[in-house]
Amino acid sequence: MTTINENAITNIDTYNSAMARSLIDKIFFMDKIGDEITAIVDYGCADGPLINFLAGLFPDIVFAGYDISVEMIEAAKQKCSRHENVVFFHNMEDFIEWRDTSKFAAHMVLNLSSVIHEVYSYSGYEGIGDFWDFVNNSGFEYITIREMAVDRAARRPAWKEDVLKVRSRMSGEMIEDFERNHGSIGDNYNLIHFLMKYRYTANWEREVKENYLPLPTEGIAANIDKEYELIYYDHYVLPFLARTVKKDFDIVLKDYTHVKFIYKLRKE
Repeated sequence: MTTINENAITNIDTYNSAMARSLIDKIFFMDKIGDEITAIVDYGCADGPLINFLAGLFPDIVFAGYDISVEMIEAAKQKCSRHENVVFFHNMEDFIEWRDTSKFAAHMVLNLSSVIHEVYSYSGYEGIGDFWDFVNNSGFEYITIREMAVDRAARRPAWKEDVLKVRSRMSGEMIEDFERNHGSIGDNYNLIHFLMKYRYTANWEREVKENYLPLPTEGIAANIDKEYELIYYDHYVLPFLARTVKKDFDIVLKDYTHVKFIYKLRKE
């Protein structure tokens, strides 16, 4: 199962800093899951900012981080070294062995925070299938998701004024680079996609190729097995993104850009 090619990130510090900025938004699930939870698995944990933040606040919960990047896992171990209730894996087989033999397995949360789009960007067809099989068939009591996603209805022509504002204020080379990979920003879906990634110039060669929006909101929900019940849902524009796009382009985002789900395993 592949989530990210570790050699593709030009500037690791910039990448991790950008991911950590939205940390408060990423822990939305902590007051919405049951008190019986014994372990939280952060899939695609990077250098562990979410685990480092939560482990000290919830010493009775074990936090397990998984990331395919050895470099990320080593950084996470260092940053979280003061916590005794954390464990990290970069090998999925090792994680599965730990999960299957752990006394915490009965009440685990699987947290998928901004990782689904990376699975689709860096995994082949088989890897994507393995990912969803892992999500749905590992016996997690809760599945929590925070991801970039817009509705299918966003596939429509973009407002001409918004397109002109972007073309007049951004490098033509950057726009052309984006459009070669994802299509014209004259399509509203693609325009939103561009506005979500234009700031990441430090890792642009990687970011421009990555598909932030491989699935619409409805597509993410459709991949969760019916054995799980949706207990929480929120679709919204990320405030930081809305402010930045308004400041840089005088554009008001008209479509929701991020989604949160919480699913709970149905009891027999």
